Amino acid sequence: MDYHAIHGYDIASFDTSESTHRLPTVPASQAWEELKASPATHISTGLDALDRALLGDAADSQDAAVKGGVKRGQVTEIWGPPGCGKTALGLASVLKSVRDSRVLAGSGEIQDVDPSKLVHYSCMTLPHLLAFITRPTTTSIPPNASLIVISSPTALINSFLPRSLEGKGNPKQAKGFIMTTLQKLAATKDCAVVLLSQCATKMRSEQRATLIPSINTTLWEQGVSTRLVLFRDWAWHGNKSSSVFLAGVQKIDGRAVQDAVDYVSAFKVEAAGISSVHYDASDPGMEVAVVARRPKRKLGQTELEVPDSEDDEDYGWADEDEDALPPPPSQWQGSEDLILGKDAGLSEDEQEPDDGIQEYYFEDDVDEAGEGDRSNNETMD
Repeated sequence: MDYHAIHGYDIASFDTSESTHRLPTVPASQAWEELKASPATHISTGLDALDRALLGDAADSQDAAVKGGVKRGQVTEIWGPPGCGKTALGLASVLKSVRDSRVLAGSGEIQDVDPSKLVHYSCMTLPHLLAFITRPTTTSIPPNASLIVISSPTALINSFLPRSLEGKGNPKQAKGFIMTTLQKLAATKDCAVVLLSQCATKMRSEQRATLIPSINTTLWEQGVSTRLVLFRDWAWHGNKSSSVFLAGVQKIDGRAVQDAVDYVSAFKVEAAGISSVHYDASDPGMEVAVVARRPKRKLGQTELEVPDSEDDEDYGWADEDEDALPPPPSQWQGSEDLILGKDAGLSEDEQEPDDGIQEYYFEDDVDEAGEGDRSNNETMD
């Protein structure tokens, strides 16, 4: 049996080539017109406002047939804390891609999703993931695949390539190789590669903690063409609280937005999928209720107790303050952070501080599906 009939030709790594002929020459103007005329250059996320935002500066000049979304041939990273809707948004993009492909193929109507169009793999270790993306076969990733979603790849990368790794290997170079491989996969397969990445907590003494992407090396940042950040907010409608999922754009086509987060879109997650909702942070009706501040108590009434005392009644704290807050989402219960050590909150390209400031770095140990450090890969053909 022919080897290439089973494994296909090696178009991803370009290791060996029996033919040395050049590719046919195509004028730049013709290639640009074909690129603009094709409505399949973007894959919808299921949110119209977010799709328009992902068009970037060309949103006003694009043809009406192009709705926007995740761009094919690029690597898109979606990151955020647990329970912020990363998996839901990734699955919505997969389902939208399948339905759009059926319409483009001539079905004429949006029908139910065909399970044969979806391929699911579970990579439990980093070598398995590298084997999957480095030398893909025609059976693992079909030639007509349009979207590849990789869930929690940073969990495998950080566990196998920690910052404190000592030896011949360089974690920064290894992470750069992984990103280069993902870029090559997106370009050769002409598909969109979406990474559902975890986040980390950067803590510095005498400063407040901030959330950052789990991997923030220079090579990784350069490889990510588009980046979205997801988070949640609690809003009030009258006397009732509701949870709102928010998706913001941080990077489009390799260029960072002016603000830290721009083009924020709100959505909700239901049993049937995700749907857009109206959210205005400046609307007084959407703001979280603020409990009125109690007057200060006199020093004599406090009886000079230790400030760290467990008894909060002498300091004016009221039990109804905590009752007014909405309960935490169920997906947060049981999730813990893993401390990785000193100075790990900085980018791997930064130098250690000389002022003796202690920095710590926490990384999410449980993903949204509750399956721990696990990378689930989904391809759509």
